[in-house]
Amino acid sequence: DRLAALLVMLLFLLSPRLYAHSFFNSKDPMFASAFVMALLFVSRAFDRDSVGAYRWCGAAAGLLVNLRIMGVVLFAVVLVFRAWAWFQAEGRERQRVAATTGVFALWGGLVLFISLPYLWGDPAGRLAEMVVMLADHPTVLHQLFRGQVFSSAALPWDYVLRWFAISQPPVTLLLGLLGLVALGLAARGVFRRGAGAGPGAAWGAAELRFGVLLAACFALPLVAVVLLRPNIRTGWRYFHFLHGPFCLLATFALMGLRQLPMREVQRRWLGGAACALTAAGLGVVAVQMAQIHPHQYLYFNFFVDRKTPEQLRTRYPMDYWNMAMRQGYELALRHAPSAPAINLKSLATPIGNPLQGLVRNVGILPATARARFTYDPARNPDFYLGGFSLDDYFPPVLHQIKVYNNTIMTVATPDLSRVDAAVADEYRALLQAATAGEPVARESGYEVHRHGQRLAWVKEDCGPGELLRLFRLAFYPVDASYVSPHRQRQGNNVKLVYGARLDGKCLGAARLPEYAVSRVRLRQRSDEGGKLWETEFHLF
Repeated sequence: DRLAALLVMLLFLLSPRLYAHSFFNSKDPMFASAFVMALLFVSRAFDRDSVGAYRWCGAAAGLLVNLRIMGVVLFAVVLVFRAWAWFQAEGRERQRVAATTGVFALWGGLVLFISLPYLWGDPAGRLAEMVVMLADHPTVLHQLFRGQVFSSAALPWDYVLRWFAISQPPVTLLLGLLGLVALGLAARGVFRRGAGAGPGAAWGAAELRFGVLLAACFALPLVAVVLLRPNIRTGWRYFHFLHGPFCLLATFALMGLRQLPMREVQRRWLGGAACALTAAGLGVVAVQMAQIHPHQYLYFNFFVDRKTPEQLRTRYPMDYWNMAMRQGYELALRHAPSAPAINLKSLATPIGNPLQGLVRNVGILPATARARFTYDPARNPDFYLGGFSLDDYFPPVLHQIKVYNNTIMTVATPDLSRVDAAVADEYRALLQAATAGEPVARESGYEVHRHGQRLAWVKEDCGPGELLRLFRLAFYPVDASYVSPHRQRQGNNVKLVYGARLDGKCLGAARLPEYAVSRVRLRQRSDEGGKLWETEFHLF
């Protein structure tokens, strides 16, 4: 069916996340494509039912397991189908089914063994290690999910299901679910009335059997995740291989329309309307991919709030691949076109070695541009660069790259000589107003002042490297009854702030919380996350 084939191709290609991952993810899109190719050999084996077809089917399944251990899903499902065929067969037919199944298993194991030298020393033991690694990865990360931070080893049961639901285009999600429903109704009709009757029989036994295999390949990994709760990281990228079977299942929605008990003219009208709506849905996806280019990996559908500013990034991880970093470098070059050396500082907190992230990401630039960037800790940075906007960020922001009204890249500068005169005047006015009167604290050359709902700290002599280090504020509320014991000790509503340089002075500022604050702890951290100096003072 050429129309169904065209639909599957478009659904597979117009997947924003899979499309974007194809440019920087060397494993998951490759495995997803290989899974579809292996399904082709499975389909041919089901159709031809010959030794040769099952030999190639086994080879494809073996290579699939080589690419990623999740390929055992397809291998196991095919074996279950062959076992079912063996139970239904009799006499010589049963022997033929056993022979083709043996060829499939033999070639699958042989191709896997030959193509994966890791197995050569201890095939059974190392294959078991791969399965254990899949279920319980030793690296445990923190995952932002629905506004809460979870350990990757203790995620909610609906983690992968929700990620799949909110990051699939609506047209793909709807057609895939309708295809599952249509397939289920057809299979029920065959079981109730026998293989020779019922609406499902019109599809043919091979199509129906292949549809059930697709449903099993799609559903079994999801069921296993819900039941076993393995250590999963970074959304559903490890399950991108489900996209192919799900798109193929969408064709059963169209096939189901053709089996509805109505007149031919009515079926044609209904089919035409369904095709028109599908084309419109795919068109919307294509337009949205163009709108957020080149950040299609951040696609979310309308099941999440995409309009409220900075709402989405507080609930789900956004640019954790740091793919917007190249644009940040290019923006920094634009603001310093003639500078021989541009010193950078990461916006990220010292945890996780942000300097290493900057050094690695600069490698995607041309060599001439790459040579101009430095990371000298002995002098103040020319620009701050990072994948997110810090809360109440102080140095003036030159550029922010946003997707769905959420910041994924910020370029800022501590040197106010680089900004417009009006912006510099605003900072001078803030400095003058915030530092009027006696300071509330003094420490390491800094004077801390309060002006209304804002704190400001100033150092007259801003030495080299002063602003490379992060300021950390912790607020202690007057009424701490609602605050957790940990926050009562460490401080509530912690802010991380960088400084700016104006007229030879170091300065920083942050807004006070809306609630009444009894005392404040202010300290400056080293690049390693340690403490350079600290002061604590009362406001009431």
